[in-house]
Amino acid sequence: MSEGPEMETQELREALKELHEEHEEHERDTKKSSWTRFIALTTALLAVFAAIGALRSVFLFNEAMIAQLNASDTWSEYQASREKSHLYAIQAYSLIDTGVAVPPGKQEAPAFAWKPLPPQERLRQYIAQVNKEMLKQKSLTKQAQKDESESARDMREHHRFGDSVALIQVAIALSAIAMLSKSKPMWTLSLVSGAAGIIYFFSGFLLR
Repeated sequence: MSEGPEMETQELREALKELHEEHEEHERDTKKSSWTRFIALTTALLAVFAAIGALRSVFLFNEAMIAQLNASDTWSEYQASREKSHLYAIQAYSLIDTGVAVPPGKQEAPAFAWKPLPPQERLRQYIAQVNKEMLKQKSLTKQAQKDESESARDMREHHRFGDSVALIQVAIALSAIAMLSKSKPMWTLSLVSGAAGIIYFFSGFLLR
């Protein structure tokens, strides 16, 4: 009669022990996997930076192309102005070579006349046109150099944001692997890549 209660007590102890061990194992698993909740948060944050960086990169690329086209147009106008000034200079020197004296005073082009101009007046006009084209060339040079500088700066920013997006995309991919494999080292690597991408992201604004 005495063995019955003792066996029941033993079975009860073993059952409680198993429950306790299962509870402890569950707590360990929960604690071990609790850090994975932060992966979703960091991934969402990285996705926001990646989206903004991608938009900024495309915008800067377009701006760089527009500035480069403006610079090309300005340089084309500059070359046309140089050709015109060269032609005027040839005409002026040809008149000087024939013995026409250079008119004194300010060289301003007279109003266009439908009648033949005296050689000295034509020389005055040619000299005025040469001076006008040279001043225009100086202004065009400054504008073209400014457009080229803006294009180069926008392109540098474009590449910086492009690198930022690439690093963040790598970080997001590593986060997904870390989530599936429950690997903390992989998540750490993801955070490092994401942090580098964010640094590139903010440095892109500092290039201006």
